[in-house]
Amino acid sequence: MCDFWTIPGFCHCNAHKHSVYWKALRDKCMMGFLHELNFTFDPSEMDSDLRRAETLLQKFAGSLAMKYAKFLLGNENPNQKDCRCYCHHNKNAFTQNQTLGCKGCSGHHFKNLEYDYSGVSHHLKMFFNGANEENPKTCVVMLLGAIKLFITHTAPGNMHAIKTVSEMVSMLLWRFMTKVWTLLVEFDFSSTFLKHLDSFVQRIPMAANCTLPKSLSVLPWDDPLLSSVMKGQNITGERQLKGRKVQLLCEHLTVIQARVCKLQRQNKYRELARYLKVVRCINNPTLQRMRDLVPLYLCKVGDYTGAVQTMLSPMLGAPSSASRLTPAQFRAYLRILTSGHAPDITLPELDPENGHVITSDPLLSTKWTPIEGVNSFKSMEVLKFALRVLDCNSTVFADPECWVYLLSVVSSSFITPEGLVVGALFAEPDINFQTVTRKAANAILEELTSTSRIQVPKTFDIGYPDQARLLLAVQALTLRIFHSQLRPILGVITVFRLNHWALHWFFNSLLVKPNILQYVLSCVLEELSHEPYERKLSESDHSLVAYFLCMFFLENSILLDAASYPISGLLATWDESHNPWQIRLRLHLECNAARLTQEKRQILQLIQRLRK
Repeated sequence: MCDFWTIPGFCHCNAHKHSVYWKALRDKCMMGFLHELNFTFDPSEMDSDLRRAETLLQKFAGSLAMKYAKFLLGNENPNQKDCRCYCHHNKNAFTQNQTLGCKGCSGHHFKNLEYDYSGVSHHLKMFFNGANEENPKTCVVMLLGAIKLFITHTAPGNMHAIKTVSEMVSMLLWRFMTKVWTLLVEFDFSSTFLKHLDSFVQRIPMAANCTLPKSLSVLPWDDPLLSSVMKGQNITGERQLKGRKVQLLCEHLTVIQARVCKLQRQNKYRELARYLKVVRCINNPTLQRMRDLVPLYLCKVGDYTGAVQTMLSPMLGAPSSASRLTPAQFRAYLRILTSGHAPDITLPELDPENGHVITSDPLLSTKWTPIEGVNSFKSMEVLKFALRVLDCNSTVFADPECWVYLLSVVSSSFITPEGLVVGALFAEPDINFQTVTRKAANAILEELTSTSRIQVPKTFDIGYPDQARLLLAVQALTLRIFHSQLRPILGVITVFRLNHWALHWFFNSLLVKPNILQYVLSCVLEELSHEPYERKLSESDHSLVAYFLCMFFLENSILLDAASYPISGLLATWDESHNPWQIRLRLHLECNAARLTQEKRQILQLIQRLRK
């Protein structure tokens, strides 16, 4: 008879197979050290990966315990000074027997220990590197098991040592959990395996001030809510459960970054855009920077309309991403929408020291590739997009290069795959069309300023579609100059090298504010006197600048005085041998001498004398 047959609480040797007692013994025998760590795997699930993890964890637990025990012993402070109290110099027997000295110096006789956790930290980092070389399943279990082993580490002694160890443990915990989350997203583990891991994490004694979630919080890819979002069936990121409960698609930032990396690697940009639009996270600034790339992902699949709509619309309560574009990003989107090419997206990298994700701005990539299956985006829609961005983004609005690039795009025939803008020569429309277009353009831009919407009448570009778009952009430039100073301005002038009539239209638009025209004249002459700007001008640019400056002389409402700035500065620096534009300006003035006022004719005479 079994000895335990009559003892309450013990199962005898012939107990049934469902006995809790015998099951625990079997589990402990088959799972080994994983059972001691409180992993809840079933013995039937113990495959080669789990056994490998169990073996390495058991070996690591022993070595870590030795490192931690050595740390707890501490090290004596080598800088501790000897006690010089007078009581040690008294030779009587009584004081010789006082090994701790008198009350005044007894504190010097205690060992001053220091606690250096770097040895333990280095050992944990070595284990982390070794785990990364194992299979994903083995690696996940090893990292979680290691967390259970070091999460309770602390330091004896003063508060400084305790705080230092606590910070290092938190840093290690973050690094280990970041890798675990990344692996759980990168590889398709079974739902049963994930449940076991989640149960284990919930039992880990996290510190009260720990900001990490108390569970894994990683949805499998086939989760009903996540999969419906990816397929476009759910555009809110919310799922109604039984009763009044609502499930939100809310994930940790590291999990979101891992999903983004995987979807980028699989070129699933449409699914990636759907996911980022609705997923929620505590770290809103970082997630917002990731959401700002949603329009680029839509461009990569040829959905230009969706990209523009997304960029100009608020997302989950945040302002539109268009308001946060940098000038370089704005120019990149204009190139995408007009060239049919998009920048290659490089995959993010992990910092080996802290596990943080290192990303670069894909819009600034130098490698661009064609977009497959892209539908052409109408030129007027490109201009409307650009004007709306300029209206809501003060940084882009103030940048001269953005205006130069926009005018170049609007007055171009096409953009090469390398991003080179090829200009086009547009025929000058009749005067009546120019007059009507000026009024219509002002009305369009006023509505944009007041309502942030832009409506272009169908009759706006009838007869001269290319010219109408160019004049609308030029009128927007005029309002920009009325708003605040625009420097440098020479680049804006040279954009009109193939369409001199548009430059004259621009000049006439500025006539309503003579003080602004005087400012523009001063800026142009100052930049021309600056050698780096002058060197950039081509032969045609010199002729264009001279043509533009001649307009100031031919317009009777503009007063110019040889003794006043900026004409005095022009005369003081007149040197036709080094400034080809001065030769062309003199020739223009001589050809139109009959149209000059008396004061301007005197300026021409001074120029002719300087030539000699």
